[in-house]
Amino acid sequence: MKFLIVLPGAYLLALTGAFAQRNAGIFYTTIFAKTAPYKRITAFGANAQSYFLKDVNGDGKDDAVAYTNAGRWQVALSDGIHFGIPVEMLAYQSTGTATDQLKPLMGDVDGDKKQDAVFFDPTTGNWHVALSTGNAFSSPTQWSSGNGVGSTKQFLADVNGDGKDDAVIYFHTGLDGYWYIGLSDGAGSFGGFSPWISGFGNTYDEHFLSDVNGDGKADAIIMEKNTGNWKVALSNGTQLVESGTWKTGFGVACENALVYDIDRDGKTDIAYYKDADWWVCYSTGSSFDANYNHRWVAANRPATMISRSNRPAPQGKLIGTVSGIAAGACAISAGDWLILENPEKNKTVSAYETDTWDGWGNPYTPQLPGHQATYDAADPAVNDEQIKMIHDAGFTYIMLDITNGANAWVDDRAKKLVERIVHWNNNLNGNKHKMYFCISMGSSRGMAAQQASERVEEESKRTWDEFYQPYSDAYYQTNGKPLLIHFVEYPVNRDGVIQYASQMPFFQKFTIGWMFNEIKDQPVYANAYGWPILGKNDNPAGEDVMDVSPGFWNGGVSAARERGELYRNQWLRVLQYNPKSVWLNSYNETWEHTSVEPSYLNPEIAAAKPDILSVWTDYYGERMDDFYWIMTKQYNRLYMYNELFRDSYLQESQSNDIYQVKDTALVKYGTAKPHKAPVLLVPQGFIKSFNGKVIDDNQDVVGKIVPGNADVSQQKIAVAGNILTPNGDGKNDFWIVKDIEQYPDNTVKIFDKSGRLVYQRKGYKNDWNGNYWGGTSHGKPAPRGSYLYVIDFGNGKSEKGYLSIIR
Repeated sequence: MKFLIVLPGAYLLALTGAFAQRNAGIFYTTIFAKTAPYKRITAFGANAQSYFLKDVNGDGKDDAVAYTNAGRWQVALSDGIHFGIPVEMLAYQSTGTATDQLKPLMGDVDGDKKQDAVFFDPTTGNWHVALSTGNAFSSPTQWSSGNGVGSTKQFLADVNGDGKDDAVIYFHTGLDGYWYIGLSDGAGSFGGFSPWISGFGNTYDEHFLSDVNGDGKADAIIMEKNTGNWKVALSNGTQLVESGTWKTGFGVACENALVYDIDRDGKTDIAYYKDADWWVCYSTGSSFDANYNHRWVAANRPATMISRSNRPAPQGKLIGTVSGIAAGACAISAGDWLILENPEKNKTVSAYETDTWDGWGNPYTPQLPGHQATYDAADPAVNDEQIKMIHDAGFTYIMLDITNGANAWVDDRAKKLVERIVHWNNNLNGNKHKMYFCISMGSSRGMAAQQASERVEEESKRTWDEFYQPYSDAYYQTNGKPLLIHFVEYPVNRDGVIQYASQMPFFQKFTIGWMFNEIKDQPVYANAYGWPILGKNDNPAGEDVMDVSPGFWNGGVSAARERGELYRNQWLRVLQYNPKSVWLNSYNETWEHTSVEPSYLNPEIAAAKPDILSVWTDYYGERMDDFYWIMTKQYNRLYMYNELFRDSYLQESQSNDIYQVKDTALVKYGTAKPHKAPVLLVPQGFIKSFNGKVIDDNQDVVGKIVPGNADVSQQKIAVAGNILTPNGDGKNDFWIVKDIEQYPDNTVKIFDKSGRLVYQRKGYKNDWNGNYWGGTSHGKPAPRGSYLYVIDFGNGKSEKGYLSIIR
């Protein structure tokens, strides 16, 4: 029998015998892919005017090149995967025409397989060449004069097949469609310019020179955007000879047209960029394939969490090969070079399926034990660590997010995680318990009545076939059936589905739960599984389940975290109403900012939305990546097992007093919040009536507290740490004394090993960064080593100890 005992101050505790069997679930997304390099360099060329992917050092791999109108060429060499540290290979100031009026080009003009830097002067028609040595560009010398004044476009390409790129000028008007070529002698001159074709391209939009038939000689290619027609004039070594239309209807109204030998067969292919997708048509040697348009790379463009779907257009769009093996599409924005390589003709490579973090501009960097980086949600090592964390926090099941329909890259990773849960269950030892999973579906959103019921039935069958039957031993069950959540928009949509339940056999195989667009503390939302909870008191009071969530933002509606206030108030309601289970949204759903997984939020992104987002810190603004995870672990172990963590902190609702958990008592701590630790908000009456265990960080029992074991005396102040690492990384940059602000008359002194006073401050405010105070060394960094500290609290009490400065 179940009794409901009401304790003083509305602290509710449900008992069945001793302590009721409970369950706790946590929402987990397997959306994160990280299968190949994507962001190859960051903070490079943000203010450049021109970008190139060219092989500067002749190793067969294209390097990142950024040129500014001030005449500066910066190069980051490819190592086959990423670009290295940028170096300035040339800084040039023109003595004639203003440098910012010169046009930069790149090509191998001397035939040594290294791309050279070239300047074309539109005012004088002069061409200056800076040859590449592999690690620098030489001082520019003039290779031609008076060629190209009034021309529309200029190129460097090997039109005669001798291995040296030649200078090419194109006239769109005046000399309509004339292409003049000055052959390179490789030794310092582009020969006399002569027309190789006329009337070719003057009614078209795009113009290129590249070898389309694989004979080693660059051909002229033109493209008309409103029709998508492509024409070619083949080079015979002395002329460009028109050979007709090679492709029609390819790239209509595209943003950019490009050419490159994408399949690496020696023949240049054509490509275009539109709406973040890169399309390719391959050269056959006599045409561009009329029967096949290849969506080569998808969704490759810059993205930020702030811009979300309204992503900024790339500043640069290039094609090249970072690896030297496969061609890749390159989108450049704000100094980030995002490159996806794809060597397969019948496959599309997408940014979000390659690296979801950078593909969608996710600003969070997970900070897991042993893995402080973004991850692939199918990485077994990461999965094992996450399962352990979730297990140790007291959760019994993981709910997998399949609410956005069938997406192979998400679903496959969900099954990989389930396999690791099975692995966990097959290797239990010590105090480990079994872990379970369940599924949430949601593609019926936007549908109603019978149409919605048919989709819900399809997803119920899919869950049964793909997830329950293969992994039934690990599937979470409640009320005698496996639990399945369906995400519909509103309760009325749920009701519209339920009326068809008798016609839905797979739907009936499950205990069904529901998600909605928003839940509030209203009866109609009781026992729902989210979605967003936008207020401190909005998590519905349900008997079966109550939800908690630390924050939310999807680009529209939002709930700011308020340094844990939203979260701990929702947990307070859980402790007050005492449901059969609790459900957390979410472990790692950073896309909508609901996660509690230890993470570092990019401060630039947080600053762009300061009313909603903030870097995770303690109550004093000190970076604390695990603030929400510690709070989650402490609350959930309390809810699940009636356990408190040693040295954790509690505060009753409507009280300013804070208590610290000791092995056998709750000790009054003061009214100021602690550093580097959350404070759990608990119901009134909790402090005097708590009866439960005390555990350490390994979940080992270290004590027990019985009702009445609350010490109202102030505890002794403690030093936060004895290590100071003032390197500006936000961790241990200042020496922190916990709650020193409670002793405004304090005096702090720091001495070195010889007894010399290094630092002294009356009214210390946790602001010493390891620099000398006073004397001739004032402001200079104190050397690494051990130091004695003496704290006089100003009340007759003092404390001494040692700290170490590590630099």
